[in-house]
Amino acid sequence: MKYLEINKLQPHKDNPRKISFGQIEKLCESIKNNPEYFEARPIICDSNYTIYAGNSRYKAAKKLGLEKVPVHVMDLPEEKMREIMIRDNVNNGAWNEAILADDWNMDSLVNFGLEFNSFSSNKNEETSESEVMESKTKKKNKARKIITCPYCNKDIEI
Repeated sequence: MKYLEINKLQPHKDNPRKISFGQIEKLCESIKNNPEYFEARPIICDSNYTIYAGNSRYKAAKKLGLEKVPVHVMDLPEEKMREIMIRDNVNNGAWNEAILADDWNMDSLVNFGLEFNSFSSNKNEETSESEVMESKTKKKNKARKIITCPYCNKDIEI
């Protein structure tokens, strides 16, 4: 782990984790009151400084005006980095179902520990306006198809 200038980091463009304004505020408070928090859970990125785990911690650190943050740079195959992205968030937060349906293999997600019945509890989470617009744009630009999840029997539009 090392401290890296926050401006060198890039959030992952297809991060499937959603975080509400209220959750960001709580995370900011946690980081401010417990600065060692970051050393316990540093941001994980690849050698190009693209964030695979810690996109929300990155957002909170930017909001707090931190200049440097703890980072663990990993040189792993893309598929392993994507696994880390999911595993880092299995027990936290809400998911962008459109990104998961478009960009992820459902069997892999289950193997990483993601439970599809957790989606129904995410519907009450706040979603930023930009997330809604981004999701609508992605959906508009792709052919629509409905599949049924073999694990929960929920219809998913892809």
